[in-house]
Amino acid sequence: MAYLNRYRETGDAVEKERAESLLRWLNENRSSEYDLAAWGYNFDWQNGRKFFLPEYHPSIVVTVFGGRAFLDYYETTGESWALKTAQSAASFIREHINRERVDGFDVFTYTPHDSFVLINTNALAAGFFYRLAPHRDSGELFERATELFEFVVDAQADSGGWYYAMPATESHLTHDNFHTGFVLESLHDYAMDHPTDHPSRDAYETGLRFYRDNLFDENGAPRFEADRRYPYDVHAAAQAILTFAQRDLGRDREMARTVYEWTTANLLDDDGYFHRRVGRVLTDRTPYMRWSQAWMCRALSALSLRESEGA
Repeated sequence: MAYLNRYRETGDAVEKERAESLLRWLNENRSSEYDLAAWGYNFDWQNGRKFFLPEYHPSIVVTVFGGRAFLDYYETTGESWALKTAQSAASFIREHINRERVDGFDVFTYTPHDSFVLINTNALAAGFFYRLAPHRDSGELFERATELFEFVVDAQADSGGWYYAMPATESHLTHDNFHTGFVLESLHDYAMDHPTDHPSRDAYETGLRFYRDNLFDENGAPRFEADRRYPYDVHAAAQAILTFAQRDLGRDREMARTVYEWTTANLLDDDGYFHRRVGRVLTDRTPYMRWSQAWMCRALSALSLRESEGA
């Protein structure tokens, strides 16, 4: 995604070739558990007390971001092989991720094997489906995205934030930073395609105000949760830049720049990589590739692209 942003900004074919090389590798390294396009982490993962996922077994989140990268490439280049993979990822989610009934909505769990319902994962899937539907001329995919967005809107707390899990009593987090950013980034296009009095538009605007006013310090430092400052995490900083840069309004673009300036001043190492987080006492300077470097690379490329467009 970062290479594609750079290609859009500069027109440099080398950036496109780098993006394509990574996508070809991803296509060849799908989860071997399924015929459809799906991906998981390259390590065993215990999600609290909810489920255990062995290495390379797919989840909805990893598959959504994989699918979105192929869709980005198709929308940038028009090359149909990338669209085919994005469509396959959407089919995997719809056919193999478990589903639960929550407050009258048919929603997804995290994996094919669990019953844990999260708001941000359903928002991510909805945003992916909504972007993909016009390319497939798929009313069914659009309707599925709409139902998931209606669930996300219905799950919004009176404060304007979203809890991590449904029901909220199942959540070990309250209103945390980067998951809130996931919800808002996913909801943006759908909300902006509706009039100002539509529930999704109101949910987005209310949610963004909550996000801006409660999850950041004045200097742009990303609070971990609305009621908890520390630790200041690079993943939250990156997602904040993406979420605010998405908007055309000057105040939001200024907020993206403020978070960027705090992040480069406080998390960027002299050797050129980003630290994981700043705690109340200790700083974790581990140079994680996915959690820190890849996410910040994407965020900075998105901000650079936006600023080059003169928005």
